[in-house]
Amino acid sequence: MRIVGKWLLCDDGFTRPVVRAQILGVSGQLHGDDFLVDSGADRTVLSATLLSQLQLPVTARSRGTALMGIAGTVDSVLVTAAIEFTRDDGGPARVRGQYAAFTDPLATDLSVLGRDVLDNFDVILSRRRDEVLLLAPAHRYVVSRA
Repeated sequence: MRIVGKWLLCDDGFTRPVVRAQILGVSGQLHGDDFLVDSGADRTVLSATLLSQLQLPVTARSRGTALMGIAGTVDSVLVTAAIEFTRDDGGPARVRGQYAAFTDPLATDLSVLGRDVLDNFDVILSRRRDEVLLLAPAHRYVVSRA
């Protein structure tokens, strides 16, 4: 299985690796979002904008737990959902779980794809080759000397 992402030029002028994914909202409609591929993030986090669109039931985080990053601590809730990627053959690939979601729209404009999801794939980020790939069997990669 191969999921193809892209390098996205963001509003701040930086180009970042993203993968497009969709999540089924409470109304039965799929809502798409670009997810920042962040191998340094422990968990996947939905943006506050996506959370608002989904209207899914949320669970408060346990007291004393919070999302922490470079900018400090950020408020969040938990959401049970299935993140759906589109494979390069057009079929769906779903990863179900309980994900965090930002509650402050100013926290970030991108949802974050963390290791809780990325650990299901071999992740290739090549800015030089303009590639963002998530690979799972039956795809593999080979590294060779040029």
